[in-house]
Amino acid sequence: MWFRFQVFFQVKSTRLNDLRKLMQENHINAYIVCNVNENLGKLTSHDRRLEALSGFSGLIGTAVVTLDSAALWTDGRTFQTAIDDVTCGWSVFRKGGKETTSLVDWIYEHVENPISVGASPYLFSAVWWNNFQKIFEVKNTTFVPMYTDLIDLVWTEDRPPLPTSPIHILPPQISGETWQSKIERTLHIMKEKNADILVLTNLGEIAWLFNLRARDFAYDPYFISFCIISARTGIISLYMVEAEKKLTENLETVDIKLFEFLNSSKSGECLKRNCYQDINIYRDDSMETCDKKDENLIEKGYCIEVKEYSPQNLKDVIGNLSRDEHVRKVWVSWDCSQAFITEIPKEKLLIEYTPPLMFKAVKNSAEIEAMKTSTLRDSVFLITYFAGLDERINKGEVLKINDIEAESKKLRKNELFNKGPSGISLIGTGSATSALRPKVTDDIIGKNDVFLFDIGAHYLDGTTDIARSFVFGTPTEKQKDIYTRLLMTQINLAKKKFSIGSTGRDLDTADVRKPLRDVGVDFPHEIGHMIAVYGSIIEGPASISNISEDWSSNVPMDRHIFDCKTCKKSQDLMSPPDGRDYVLEEGMIFSNEPSFYSEGEFGMRLENTMFITKADGGKHCYAFEQLVLIPYEFNLIKTELLSTEQISWLKDYYKTVDKLVTPHLEAKNDSVALKWFKDRINADFLSNI
Repeated sequence: MWFRFQVFFQVKSTRLNDLRKLMQENHINAYIVCNVNENLGKLTSHDRRLEALSGFSGLIGTAVVTLDSAALWTDGRTFQTAIDDVTCGWSVFRKGGKETTSLVDWIYEHVENPISVGASPYLFSAVWWNNFQKIFEVKNTTFVPMYTDLIDLVWTEDRPPLPTSPIHILPPQISGETWQSKIERTLHIMKEKNADILVLTNLGEIAWLFNLRARDFAYDPYFISFCIISARTGIISLYMVEAEKKLTENLETVDIKLFEFLNSSKSGECLKRNCYQDINIYRDDSMETCDKKDENLIEKGYCIEVKEYSPQNLKDVIGNLSRDEHVRKVWVSWDCSQAFITEIPKEKLLIEYTPPLMFKAVKNSAEIEAMKTSTLRDSVFLITYFAGLDERINKGEVLKINDIEAESKKLRKNELFNKGPSGISLIGTGSATSALRPKVTDDIIGKNDVFLFDIGAHYLDGTTDIARSFVFGTPTEKQKDIYTRLLMTQINLAKKKFSIGSTGRDLDTADVRKPLRDVGVDFPHEIGHMIAVYGSIIEGPASISNISEDWSSNVPMDRHIFDCKTCKKSQDLMSPPDGRDYVLEEGMIFSNEPSFYSEGEFGMRLENTMFITKADGGKHCYAFEQLVLIPYEFNLIKTELLSTEQISWLKDYYKTVDKLVTPHLEAKNDSVALKWFKDRINADFLSNI
């Protein structure tokens, strides 16, 4: 074991030394490393450059390497991971910590008169690149774009390849809209913005646009890709890893090949390259049109040219398209990399939320029905599992956290359309639950300890994000008090009615979190994040929050990055739009997850999902409809704390839960689950009020 770790650290040290040699050859004093991929999204094992260099296995991290030192910045949630992981010679800083040195200040403290700082523009958003560049210009330091990432040059052995999982189609009864219709809607928004080119780099947007899914990532059901839509030419280009192979593979959900679904050839050519009938909304008399007699061709509508995934090639394509004198605007998202944006003339650059992102946020009726069905299915499964767990523990069975995690995942796989977990397992017992992201351990579930279960699931027809907290024995007064206040907080948001035009910031008002704040506690993340339909468990663009912390980081992501104590004046730095200020719309799906964390003591979380619908009798008013259908723990509820309105909401919720869940439990003929369920929805305190 010791020898293995010794080799591990030696490899990291060798790579670090090799990187410094390349820095010297390129006359670079410091090199900045971001923990992202070329899509600026989730990481695969192929993308873990920071881990290959330092050993850091976490997700949130930004690092700097100089010729004789190295430092890493991470947030409080992965700070201890960084301390445990990194090799010798690295300093670790906690973003948000007191007296933490910023990344910029650290560079100037450790490099005397730095002439140049390097980084890969493929791994930086335009926002971050612009901010660094502004600061470095003030300090007379050159910010050097390294289009061949230096870490890629030193990480050559044992590097995993890009993943290439099989593609499958989201059936039309779930997507509710063909990809051709989505393309058409996108083109119309592009016309309104005078945008002739749209560049898509966000994997969730691309998967949604084409009604395709895969499993290139541990949890997000997406595939590594890029997309370019040219409204002037009608050409839609999709870039995929091992494109030609995927085009001819059998698809999981339908009896056609991918090339047939995309109206392409087996080698990826668009079958209607020179045919623009019903394709080009900018069509003029000089363009070729379809033969109107060819009804089959016209019915097919748009087609896609499929090419091999290559960030370098995409950069060149964007440059060539952008330099076309007829192109007015090139539209990119806020999470598009600097390498691509560099190719676009400033007067043509449009950085805004893209049409697919905005369309995807508002679920259609088919998507809502699919989410209702999948969440009901998952609720029934969890009720059955929780009931069995309760019985086993109260009979004295010794159960470990890691065994429960493995067992629940295995059983869940048997559910109809199950596609695996939708996120990391947040499961623990006792003091381990006090961490926002508890690690899966072999701890034994204590009968009188808090047990937290927060493991969502993917189904072909939806994604779930559900959390419940339990005490299977006799709870303490504090456990009951906190649980009740979490329930009150959750109900306060769930029962809100709000006007059209409201934002997430408008909903996370003082009255929502008041039950917790009344006893001096709060939780360091948004109360609600958006959820995709068989997609990412956390998606944009909106969030329900009035604080700066969120699930991705317990401090703003740029905290302690750009601060510059030695700059003579403050810099006008860029920032992307704030999701808290995005206007909410009917059909958006959110989590509702108040939480409690007391370090070394215990933590609790209650999480439901819900969607925005029109309020009863209100043309200009919205409300929430619940998706999760799981009762609460009556032994943890202090009824005297609940208001009449909260109890009324709970009664109405249980009526819906009873109506929808009971038939499924009866069909399972599971007397244990049915009794467990009925005990909770028919709790005495509800019938006595």
